[in-house]
Amino acid sequence: MAGGMAFGSPSGAILVPFIGWQGLFLVVGTAGAGAFLLLLPHRSSVAAAVQPITGTLADFARGYKSLLAAPRGRRTYGYVFVNSMFHSGVFTWLGVYFERRDNIGPGGVGLALLGYGVPGFLFGPLIGRARLLPVGLALSTLAAAVLILGFPMILAPVVAMILSLGYDMTQPLFAGIVTALGGKRPGQAMGLNVFTLFVGFGIGSLVFGEVLRFGFAAALALFASVELTAALLSLRLFRSEMPSSAAPNAEPA
Repeated sequence: MAGGMAFGSPSGAILVPFIGWQGLFLVVGTAGAGAFLLLLPHRSSVAAAVQPITGTLADFARGYKSLLAAPRGRRTYGYVFVNSMFHSGVFTWLGVYFERRDNIGPGGVGLALLGYGVPGFLFGPLIGRARLLPVGLALSTLAAAVLILGFPMILAPVVAMILSLGYDMTQPLFAGIVTALGGKRPGQAMGLNVFTLFVGFGIGSLVFGEVLRFGFAAALALFASVELTAALLSLRLFRSEMPSSAAPNAEPA
């Protein structure tokens, strides 16, 4: 995923001037079809790896209710939602921001986005070994603040990298907490996490676009304020969350 984010967005923006957006969709569709054909001979192995689902619809409803009944579940899923709204809102409109601010074309936008996804691609194995949630949220806020203040265009990939690092230092850790919440149904807990994540992605992009009628500064300031508030509150709300290797016998609240 991190590799796709690191190379997909810049590559797409750079290719558009040469093949057009229709051509870009054809390339992506062809790649998807190729992946399908590669997996097709192994479909029996994929089917054999699927875990059977047991229980009634009422059981699943009770499972979702139990995930959201505990304070730990509510705050984790709430943070997944808010954090995904922030990153989707800012990143979705980042190319438009660069285009309007510096009057650059799709190729320049692609180069500006080059840093996004690189931290997770390179440092993914190291992320999750410390209490990084407040730091990650703070880095996301910093990236939005820098976008408001302005910077030389040559530093755009660095700003994108800081924004990406903020995401990489938060979402995987939220997913780890969610997996622990699931107990005997980790798949259900992760399913709710993915649902919350992508709903947040959609709403964040929509809200940022609506606020954008007041200008990029207003939209970035609003999103940065919410993310900074989340960072400050996380110092208290997630203080009991510790890496399992650091506290093997501890039960997070």
